[in-house]
Amino acid sequence: MSAIRRSMPYLAAGSVLVAVAVTAALATGASAAPKSDASDAAATHGLSVRLAAGDAKDAVTVESAAIAARASEIKFAAAEAAAAASVAAKAAAEAAAARNLVSSEAATLRAEGVPCDIYADACVSLSKQEAWLLRDGRVVYGPVRVATGRASLPTPAGNFHVWYKVVDGWSTTYDAPMPYSVFFYEGDAFHEDPVTVRSHGCVHLSLTNAEYFYHFLQYGDLVEVRY
Repeated sequence: MSAIRRSMPYLAAGSVLVAVAVTAALATGASAAPKSDASDAAATHGLSVRLAAGDAKDAVTVESAAIAARASEIKFAAAEAAAAASVAAKAAAEAAAARNLVSSEAATLRAEGVPCDIYADACVSLSKQEAWLLRDGRVVYGPVRVATGRASLPTPAGNFHVWYKVVDGWSTTYDAPMPYSVFFYEGDAFHEDPVTVRSHGCVHLSLTNAEYFYHFLQYGDLVEVRY
């Protein structure tokens, strides 16, 4: 009994120590739990920040790619426009060159002093009321005065060929003589008639000139009538 009592102080002291230890452990556990939660929250926040930063970076990358693509489109469109302008300029230059060539050839082919080209054998100017005879691109006779068709029955302009000749021609349509007729278009011909009177489509010449034209021009010869 006394032995038990003697040991009681030790038990009581042990109990105190146990109680202190338990209390310390509880205190330690209580303080550890909030620390763990704080660490998890910090980690979660850090992850959120990193994710947000990643999203922002991705957004910037996508936007940069879109801007680059748009710049590429603009550059391509500019290149296409420049190419089209180059093609148009080339076409315009070629057209101008072709016009210059035609003009140059026309100038080369034009017989000197007449509105007809070098291949004509007879040339008539409707505006000047004159005519010429040519050989090998050179005037050999003329100009001579003529009277072409009146306004209601004009002499047609163009290129024609001698297809019929008759010394003592006669117009059945107008019942009138047509001396030294050289027909070049349907019923139209060079022939003698007053050069002060407009015709019904023929080319009036004086008697001397009509005779010269008749002997000079042959079947198939080119007759050019110009304004």
